Formats: sequence, C-alpha cells, structure tokens
Amino acid sequence: GELLELEDLLPTPDAGPEALYIRSVLLDELELAIGELPKEQREVFVAHELEGRSFKEMAAETGVSVNTLLSRKRYAVLHLRERLRDINDEFTKA
Repeated sequence: GELLELEDLLPTPDAGPEALYIRSVLLDELELAIGELPKEQREVFVAHELEGRSFKEMAAETGVSVNTLLSRKRYAVLHLRERLRDINDEFTKA
C-alpha cells in the first residue's frame, strides 16, 4: 500500500476550530517527544520519517550499519508510541 505521511495522520486544518486545536496539540506533543529521544535515535527517526531518507543512504553517509540504524529507529518508534499513547487516546475517545 501507500506510505502514510504525517499529514495523513493529523486532522485537516480546514476541518474547523476543534480539529485545528487537536492538530496543534498533537504536533506540539510530537515535537516534545522527538526531542526526548537520544540523539542517535532522533537523528535516524527524523531523517527517515520526516526527511524521507533511506537507511542505505544514511548508512553510506555515516558509516553506521543499516541494522544499527534500523534498531535505533525501532527504539525511537517504541518510545514515541508509548509517549504519545495517552494524548492520542484522549482525542480519539468517542
């Protein structure tokens, strides 16, 4: 299937004031959560998810193995999921 972009996961800004507020809160929380990551995990997560760079490209550039980069991203994703679970649940409860 298609890859999801960050924009696909957030409420659209033109869906009204409540959606705009939720979008703003989620983006703020995501930014804080990314900032909490150890440097190596943050760099891999940002490069892959936000900048769209490949693991192969990053490995060639940094000399760090693809497996190590994958591991760093995995730990970053686990942290972000845990860190953002409560805020997501708050906004998605009916």
